Amino acid sequence: MRLFLNPLSGMSLSTERVQFEAALAAILATMGGGTGLITPTRQALIDYTKAKLDEVVPGGEGFTFALSAEPNISNPLDLLINAHADESTKDVCLSAPISVLFPTLAVAAGVANTDAKTGYVVLPDNFLRLSSFKMTDWLTDIDSPITPKDPKYKKQSNPYLRGGISKPVAVLTWKSVATVMKRVLEYYSVDAAHTVEKLLYIPETTAEDFIAVNPNLMDSLAWMIASKVLQITGMTDAAKLAQERVTQSYNNL
Repeated sequence: MRLFLNPLSGMSLSTERVQFEAALAAILATMGGGTGLITPTRQALIDYTKAKLDEVVPGGEGFTFALSAEPNISNPLDLLINAHADESTKDVCLSAPISVLFPTLAVAAGVANTDAKTGYVVLPDNFLRLSSFKMTDWLTDIDSPITPKDPKYKKQSNPYLRGGISKPVAVLTWKSVATVMKRVLEYYSVDAAHTVEKLLYIPETTAEDFIAVNPNLMDSLAWMIASKVLQITGMTDAAKLAQERVTQSYNNL
């Protein structure tokens, strides 16, 4: 099957082609001309994603892009998949059940507020999602923090209504720390100790590093990338099918 990019809403095919080829040229430039900077692990993911595309694209002959500009790019599909691999990795990290993601242990310290029973923890710069958090005073840990938009957040300023050691509350928010905005976990509350017993989190990472520690999610990631590629190429129904396969892959773990 030979696939040409469909027009985007309100755009002519010629305009879309120019934008698509310019994007591919930019991707190629970041890869040093395509001379081997894709690692073997990443290439294996690209090839696996192409196999997924063949499963959902009628005809089973894969994708062929006809590019007009010179010099021509010999394998634009590889570049397109490569360009969306890390973004898709982030999507998998955010959507997969937390129980199937291998977490990273952070070295963290609690900082007390003026109210000595509450405080906050500055999160690592690559923090993406919380896996498990516990202060030493707490009787249980937390894997689902709230945000300031949650109705529970207003209660945390009330010492009689806020979380305590048996039912603690953690709030994922932003705070100015030494004049720099940092992502933090506010905690409510402790009896006396502002010591972090455990902080496990899911980091933002590259596709190949993610697969190295989460090999069980290779299938999910390949389907997520395939869904994005299909969306870009205007194959909406096939993109939805690929996204359904992502969900199915989570259920099979």
